[in-house]
Amino acid sequence: MKSMVFIPTLNEFGTISNLLSTIHKSHENLDILVIDDNSTDGTLLALEELKSEGLPLTIINRGSKLGIGSAHIEALNFAKSRNYEVLLTMDADGAHDPKFIPDFLREIESFEVVVGSRYLEPDSLQEWKSFRKFLTRTVHLITRVFLGLKYDSSSGFRCYRIPTIPDSIFSDLRSRGYDFFFESMYELSSKKIKISEVSIFLPARTYGHSKMTPKLALTALRTLMYVSIRRLRRMGG
Repeated sequence: MKSMVFIPTLNEFGTISNLLSTIHKSHENLDILVIDDNSTDGTLLALEELKSEGLPLTIINRGSKLGIGSAHIEALNFAKSRNYEVLLTMDADGAHDPKFIPDFLREIESFEVVVGSRYLEPDSLQEWKSFRKFLTRTVHLITRVFLGLKYDSSSGFRCYRIPTIPDSIFSDLRSRGYDFFFESMYELSSKKIKISEVSIFLPARTYGHSKMTPKLALTALRTLMYVSIRRLRRMGG
């Protein structure tokens, strides 16, 4: 299957070269798409150097910070317009280990979306600090209770079988930040898309810092309320 891996970037100079090189060495058949929100730390220069060295790399610099969710939507549209059959999405900060890519590619042969889950194995977050574990598990519980989602709905490590997913699922989303992940998962689930999970392990952050700000967290909370109301209306209708 014609396949591509997508990685959004914003100031990921410390990890991006090693990540893309590792992916390419192990999976030469995977094209690579990077959508950058105007990094200022040398990320773009590192990407151009990798491309000059022969990596099958497409770079889109959007010129401003437009949000990780909007980058994922743009990547999905890009993959569909170029007739890709599979799109794998990963974070750029090193949290998503390329060693799990074969698990996703095997599973996507039988499903339409595959999500990397931090909750299938009890020790998958063992390196995380307690407070971060608490926040992550709280979000997981909230999306289960209010949106009826059993999946790791905030995970950005995913795989899509592009031709089987209706365009309307993503074009109708209101989310442009981190809330994209659980809103899109709700829409995929509500449209009866065949979803599966594979177990992933997430190490403690070794470079940079989380880009989740209080403002983004508040936006995500508002989106959660909006999607919860949408779900109740659909159930009532």
